Amino acid sequence: MKIKSFETEIFAGINNRSYQFEDGLNILLGANEAGKSTIINAIYASLFIKPQIKLNTTEGREFKEKFLPYPDGDFAEAELKIEVDNLDYKFYKKWSNNNYAGYLELADGRRIENPKKILEYKKDILPYAKSTYNNIVFSSQQDIKSTLERINSEQNPELIDTINSFLRKAVMELDGISIDKFRSKLEAEIEQLSKKWDLDSDSVTNSDRGVNNPYKVGTGKIYDSYIAKEKLRQKLKESKVNEKKFEELGAEIKKLKTEEKALIEKIEELSKIESEINQRAALELQIKNIKEESRRLTEISKKWPQLKNDLSNLEREMEKLNKKITNLESEKVRAEKLEEKKKLEKRLNKIKLLNSELNELNKKISKIIIDKAKVEKLEKYKNKITESKASLKASKLKAKINFSAAEEINIISGVESEKSVSEGEIIEAEGYIRIKTDQIDIEIESAEIDFPNLKQEFEENQQEFIDLKNKLGVNSLTEAREKLTELNDLKRKVKEKGNKIEEILGADKIEDLEAKLIKLKNLDTARKLETITYELKKLNDEAAELKTKIKIMESKLDEWIEEYQSLDQLNLSLTQKKKKLVTLKNKLDELASLPEVYDSSQAFIADLKQKRAKRESINQVLREKIEQHKDLENILPEASSKEMESELRELKNEFKNLKQKAHSLNKIKKVFEKKLKEMDQDSFAPLVKSFSKNLQQLTVGKYKRAIIEDDFSVKLQSEQKRELPGNLDLLSYGTYDAAALALRFAIFDNLFSDYGGFIILDDCLVNLDPQRRKNAVDLINQYQQKYQIIYTTCDPERADEFEANIINI
Repeated sequence: MKIKSFETEIFAGINNRSYQFEDGLNILLGANEAGKSTIINAIYASLFIKPQIKLNTTEGREFKEKFLPYPDGDFAEAELKIEVDNLDYKFYKKWSNNNYAGYLELADGRRIENPKKILEYKKDILPYAKSTYNNIVFSSQQDIKSTLERINSEQNPELIDTINSFLRKAVMELDGISIDKFRSKLEAEIEQLSKKWDLDSDSVTNSDRGVNNPYKVGTGKIYDSYIAKEKLRQKLKESKVNEKKFEELGAEIKKLKTEEKALIEKIEELSKIESEINQRAALELQIKNIKEESRRLTEISKKWPQLKNDLSNLEREMEKLNKKITNLESEKVRAEKLEEKKKLEKRLNKIKLLNSELNELNKKISKIIIDKAKVEKLEKYKNKITESKASLKASKLKAKINFSAAEEINIISGVESEKSVSEGEIIEAEGYIRIKTDQIDIEIESAEIDFPNLKQEFEENQQEFIDLKNKLGVNSLTEAREKLTELNDLKRKVKEKGNKIEEILGADKIEDLEAKLIKLKNLDTARKLETITYELKKLNDEAAELKTKIKIMESKLDEWIEEYQSLDQLNLSLTQKKKKLVTLKNKLDELASLPEVYDSSQAFIADLKQKRAKRESINQVLREKIEQHKDLENILPEASSKEMESELRELKNEFKNLKQKAHSLNKIKKVFEKKLKEMDQDSFAPLVKSFSKNLQQLTVGKYKRAIIEDDFSVKLQSEQKRELPGNLDLLSYGTYDAAALALRFAIFDNLFSDYGGFIILDDCLVNLDPQRRKNAVDLINQYQQKYQIIYTTCDPERADEFEANIINI
């Protein structure tokens, strides 16, 4: 079996794609997120996922989230062509919640749309079921790392049965009998009997899930029989309890009716005087309120004159305080102006002092005639003189006058002035010597320099240097530099003084400051501003406190005036309330007397209300009891206790028989497993051989042999005979990937060698070192001679390592 082509209009994030696949190795090459995994998922879905997306199932919800176009696409579709035994088949599916479709096109062109018939044809087209393809053919690189765990998982019984049956078939002839199917059927029957029931302890596996909290699904016959038996036992027990409760409720109802009747009689007796007692309560409340109001008015009548007198005293005190504050505020203004005057005088004095210093500095500057350019010119002449002397020094001359008849011998050496020398004296000169007597005049020049011009240049520069020194009034270049430094220092000080003046003035002008000072000239004296401010604050605090007191008194007086208009009106109102009090007391005497058992009218009203509430409560309880009595009458079982006891005995026998059957099947299973173990000793040999061969190649000989136990646990044996379990925590990533890939190829080869097929590899070489990767490439090339391989990668260099059909995504 192999894939020939895949097409889709839209599936997840890809659309309008069409790809052709060839025999051997096909590489899906594309960047991350380009759609490689989506294509593999679409191929898998085309073979195994039903077109109707049921959103109430996990598979349906996951398909919608992963593969329907984001954000609001409502369908996905794909078409897959495969070849089996030289016959072409086409799977078409359109996945949707409502508008779904799908068909299988056979080699003769017929289309099958009935889902059940498609499943029947798939059994002939695909040699194995969905779980085998999911775990062996379509495993991604990430899933490879759990290959061993998934094969040994209880969630994959179909895959284990498939591999076990194939391995046994490879070592023995079973005449068409499937041992694994027999074992699966035996185990299924035992599970149907004993699921959720522990045969060893003869109890429910989870003590919390007994008859009061039973499982609703996933239970066995023994558990179901146990629950039915216990429910009937409870029903029988509850029936007896309900019969007894039915009788007790009848007695309670009779007692409540008697109590309710007595209450009704007492309520009717008290209701006859209820109206007048209510009037009495209202009059008593009015009398109480009038007494309280009269007391309050009497108190206000006494306080009113005193409050007015206190308010007048406070207002006079406030007037005196305000005069003191006004005087202090005037003094504070004078003090602030005097403070301002001192600050102005201080600023102006600073400015005057700075201006005076500035004038002195400018006078010094004006006396200095040196500037930077003149000093640089002086330096230039000095340098040229030095250069001329240096040129002369490079041409040293030496002479000696051994004999002369002249009495006086004069010489000129270099650029120096004429001087006398003695006979026999050694003369040294730089570049030029002239010897003069009354008889001879000899000039000697160095041939290396142009002495006349050099001398002329020297004399000119020396003269310029001397003239400029005299003009500047200095004796040397050093003195000129010192004077220039002095000049720069004076200018810096001038700038600093100017900046200081600007800083003191700020945005003001000196004329404005002087004008302001004149205005502040004739001011009266005042105390210190701090003293005045302190006294003023103290007086203001006193005034604020006094003002608050006045405001409170005024507010209270205004409140009384607003409520009573005047003191006379208040007294008049007090007189009227006293008269009304007499009238109300007369009305009270005319009403029915309060029964002796009550302390007050309120107690009478409260007791009557309580009795009515109690009567209502009793009536409510009575109605509930009567309702319960009827409900119990309705739920009492039709069957008698004897009938239920007979049925309970039958359920006990059924429960006992089911447990005996389960124990018998377990005994059969133990015998079967013992015999099967004897037959199974060599069943893993073909797989172990393939696995070991692949492992040795992929680990470059580090691991020579693999051992597979009956429970599919794996051990790797190194050259040194050291065994390691195939556990990710104990192996490096590279070794684990190599072991998983070696086992996967071995299982695939053993399962599909008679059928042919295809396998998906998801860039499984990432963690391998160069030599292991080279060997893995060789292994993949070997397998592509027998099978179709679809390899996905994002690395063009990885793709170039193979000879393959490159499919760019």
